[in-house]
Amino acid sequence: MPAYCTPADLEARFGLAELFQLAPGAAGAPDAVRVQRACDDAGDLVDGYLRPRHTLPLSTVPRILVQLSAAIARYDLHLGGDRQPTDQVVKARDQALAFLRDVASGKADLGLGPDATDPAEDAGGVILQAGEAAGVTFADRDEFRGWR
Repeated sequence: MPAYCTPADLEARFGLAELFQLAPGAAGAPDAVRVQRACDDAGDLVDGYLRPRHTLPLSTVPRILVQLSAAIARYDLHLGGDRQPTDQVVKARDQALAFLRDVASGKADLGLGPDATDPAEDAGGVILQAGEAAGVTFADRDEFRGWR
């Protein structure tokens, strides 16, 4: 199965310096094999949660799956040697897994139609974003509207 996030996605989200620190390679670049393996492993884990409700591979990959798999891959890269993931990295991974568990149980939806090609239209379900699955409500969001 193809990965939902790529090394380029990880670099865009977390920066080249962090990738190099977590997977040092030659000539000042991250170890491409190790970073790709983290992306692939995260994709395999995501597939395990999606398989009960979706036909794989998905023909359309929702952006939230890129975000979730990137959080999981980042966590995996933080493991090993004397490295330990930060609380922020652990929390992001835990929130990703919680949302994926909700998808697997039918409590959350990826916004895909039954054939996983188009966003669901009038499906009668509720599409949750990652924050909502983690317990952030619309009221909480309204409270912070306009905050910067």
